[in-house]
Amino acid sequence: MDVDTSDRKQSDGVQVAVEVGDGWSRRLTITVAPERVARARSRERERLAKSIRLKGFRKGKVPPAVVEQRYGPDLDAFVTERLIEAAYREAVELEDLHPAGAASISNVQYAPGERLIFQAEMEIVPTVEIARDGGFRLSRKVEPVTDEEVREILDRIRAEHADWAPVTRAPTEGDRVAVRVAPLAEGEETPAAETKAYRFPLGSGQALPDVEKAIATLAPGEAGAFLVEFPSEEEGAEVERRRLHIALEEVEERVLPELDDDLAAAATGGEHATVASLEGTIREDLARHHEDEAEGRLRGQILEGLIDANPFTLPASLVDRYLDGMLRAPEDADPGELRQAKESLRPHAERQIKEEMILDRLIEREELDPSPEEVSAKLEELAERRGMTPAALRRKLEKEGQLVSLRRNLAVEKAFEYLKSRSEIE
Repeated sequence: MDVDTSDRKQSDGVQVAVEVGDGWSRRLTITVAPERVARARSRERERLAKSIRLKGFRKGKVPPAVVEQRYGPDLDAFVTERLIEAAYREAVELEDLHPAGAASISNVQYAPGERLIFQAEMEIVPTVEIARDGGFRLSRKVEPVTDEEVREILDRIRAEHADWAPVTRAPTEGDRVAVRVAPLAEGEETPAAETKAYRFPLGSGQALPDVEKAIATLAPGEAGAFLVEFPSEEEGAEVERRRLHIALEEVEERVLPELDDDLAAAATGGEHATVASLEGTIREDLARHHEDEAEGRLRGQILEGLIDANPFTLPASLVDRYLDGMLRAPEDADPGELRQAKESLRPHAERQIKEEMILDRLIEREELDPSPEEVSAKLEELAERRGMTPAALRRKLEKEGQLVSLRRNLAVEKAFEYLKSRSEIE
């Protein structure tokens, strides 16, 4: 490793020397003065002497020499661990470093009455410098609202208010079926056990594929014995096959209501008395959605331009920590699968981290944090929308820890307004 050693810094018995490695790696050589080591060991020995019970001594009256004889190695291990934790925190603060992850501690040198020396290797959070924040070629295209989109939503409303009517034919996908199912022993054609009743739409995924295929071969009132595959919970295990008795009791098809003013009123709780009024609101909502999509695409262009124009690398430990938070894998997760998942998500994680860091740096540089007045105005807007008082909403957000997010969102909005002003948008 090509390194560049900085000047040593010292504070309260802790001396630090920093070696700058490749990229964002740093190696700290931390020395704890003998006096501080001795004080820490003496305090721990006194605490131990007051708490232990030894035969022949009253509690709290065990002589130091006896404590050393019985617990010397344990004292050394405990004091070393505590001093390393404290000295590392002080060293990081002294050097104004921001670790991207946990440090690796090595080369610990310690003996009672002497100084403690150890090394801490880490990666630090990178410093982002924005040399260019504008002059990008941007386009903001808002897609028009189509009749097909409106029709899709209206059809969905019709489906949500559909009725079911019984039919005598075999069921097809989308029909609701009522069935009774029971396992069959070898050689049986009729179930000995009590059947279980189920009702569900065919094709909804609520039943095994083989069960749905079997049901589709029956008409209401018919029954039969079918061999059904049950997927195994263990990877690589053989598929289990069981015989089931399936009886189809009823088939119902969906009957969609007419798209008329009565449906518009029923679907909206009376808010819209006519289909025309409902359709107008749908078009307005879709227009806003298209506006939001166009704004999202524009912001993506801006961030891509910023990252390309101001490149920087990320410490691997920072990305790993972000991925751990994304995946939240259980302790018994397969290491190979977890590693594969992390690698597939790594480009996305790196992009997300860079976007957040470059926005943070811009907000800091341009002093775009929202003022108290801007926060209050936003709270008033949100409170009116939710039917609350601004004071009540503020208390609610503070209790839920969401007030910080609100301020962050306001700062990001201001950052994008600034960035849009720095480029021409077609």
